[in-house]
Amino acid sequence: MKDHNNHEALLKRFQTPPVEVQGKPFWSWNGELDRDELIRQTHIMREMGFGGHFMHSRAGLITEYLGDEWFDHINAVADESERIGIEAWLYDEDRYPSGSAGGLVTRDEKYRCKSIVNHERRREDFTWSDNIYASFLAKLDGNHLSFYRRFFKEDEIDALMAEVDLAHPEYRGEWKILFYTKGPYPVNTNFNDGSPLDTLSREAVAKFIEVTHEKYREKCGDRIGRSIKGIFTDEPRRFDSIHFDFSNPKERFASTCWTEELEGEFKSRYGYDFLDRIPELFYQ
Repeated sequence: MKDHNNHEALLKRFQTPPVEVQGKPFWSWNGELDRDELIRQTHIMREMGFGGHFMHSRAGLITEYLGDEWFDHINAVADESERIGIEAWLYDEDRYPSGSAGGLVTRDEKYRCKSIVNHERRREDFTWSDNIYASFLAKLDGNHLSFYRRFFKEDEIDALMAEVDLAHPEYRGEWKILFYTKGPYPVNTNFNDGSPLDTLSREAVAKFIEVTHEKYREKCGDRIGRSIKGIFTDEPRRFDSIHFDFSNPKERFASTCWTEELEGEFKSRYGYDFLDRIPELFYQ
């Protein structure tokens, strides 16, 4: 009898689930927001059987993101949602992925997602430039690295090649120059002329929290945890900073994610400069 009662209770709960387990859509806020229209749509979601919503800025927003009017609308909808018995949730970004605060954070280049780029050239195609971060003479057989040594001036290359060829005939493959550059992700209209956030950087993430999460706490006050149940963060990631294109034999190219804090942190933990071994990230 007890199991039967539990089954009946579970079935009833499934047929008429409480608000906390009912569906809650991402609710796209775009265009010029109007409070009466937002309230009307809040009621429609309740009538449709949704248990709440995530208030989510999307492409086409005209109302200033994270401006005073934005927070007035957030608070009005949260209050009305509480009054009619559904849950209001925040979404912490203008579009996605979370981190740029709609470009407010990443207009400052130091907070932008960064890459370190592996360039591979034949000796005769290589020219030194001031933006080279690290450079190596290497013996490559396809993707197999049989030898590499870091150099710091272009005029070291030819003597080093002759020295190695004489002392180590067992090294197989072609002589190649590997050099590394670094830089931020380019600005993009999807981020309102900012870029994705450098999520590897503690300082950059702290800035995003300050501009977004702390602003919601300031403007929404004691609604947080009551009429506003929480905040959704969406796909913080390396973006597309990891890339390999070895199709062009004259300019084989690869990149991976990078942050300015990495070099010092690595050396403090492991006692050596990982730049001295960076070709091993890209080759066998």
